[in-house]
Amino acid sequence: MSSSAAPPPPPRHPDYRFSLANERTLLAWLRTALALVAGGVAMTQFVPELGVPAGGPVVSVGLLLGGLGTALAGYRRYVRNEAAIAADEPLPAGPLAGWVTGLVAVVVVALLVLVVVEVVRG
Repeated sequence: MSSSAAPPPPPRHPDYRFSLANERTLLAWLRTALALVAGGVAMTQFVPELGVPAGGPVVSVGLLLGGLGTALAGYRRYVRNEAAIAADEPLPAGPLAGWVTGLVAVVVVALLVLVVVEVVRG
C-alpha cells in the first residue's frame, strides 16, 4: 500500500501588509501625541499668561494630558488591531478616535476663548 496523503498545509500567517499598516497607524497616533506635548511645552515657555492668570498653564496641562491620552489610546488600538489581524477577525470598533477628537476640540475651544480674552484686554 502506498500512502498518497497530501502533506499538511503550511501554517497560515496573517498578511504582513496589514500588520505594517497597523504599525504605521500607531506611529501616526504617536506623532499626534508628540505634537500635543510639544504644544503644551510651548504654551508654558512662550505664553505663561493668556487672557487670565494661569491661562497658559491650564491649556498646557490640557495639551500634555491630551498627548499622554493619545499615546496610550493609540497603543491600545494597535494591540487590539494586531490581535484581530492575527486571528483573522474584523478589526474592533472603538470610541478612541472620537474621544481624542473631542479632547482636542475642547482644548482648542479653551485656547480660542483665552486668545479672544487676551486680544480684547490688549
